[in-house]
Amino acid sequence: MVLPQSVQAFNDKVAASPELQAQLREVASPMAFLALAKAEGLELSPQDFGAIAQSAYQQWIDALDDKPSGFFRQVHESKALDERLKKCQSTAEVMALALDCGVDLSETELQHAADVAEAVPGFSFEKLWFRGLGLIP
Repeated sequence: MVLPQSVQAFNDKVAASPELQAQLREVASPMAFLALAKAEGLELSPQDFGAIAQSAYQQWIDALDDKPSGFFRQVHESKALDERLKKCQSTAEVMALALDCGVDLSETELQHAADVAEAVPGFSFEKLWFRGLGLIP
């Protein structure tokens, strides 16, 4: 995926700054992310933000093991399943949804998916979602 120049500039700035990386780990919403980018002198358009979110999702999903990757891809491709996933507030609810999708997903596999999300540099909706489940501090 080719990123817009403004997104690449922000990513380069993040890569060069441990302080900015720490600030990004504390971001709890898309608006907070955009405010942080603005404070760093970068105006990100809605398209830029979409590119950042899509790039983070792709890095995350590609790094997962086959079973969780297959489950999250299946959910991502269905608006109804995606909405159900977003409403999950516990690992038990996610595992029940996975079973409904024909995937026996363990808590260990969910924790690993959260760890992979946390390792993706920058902002991602996946990190926010896993934080909501309590799998990322």
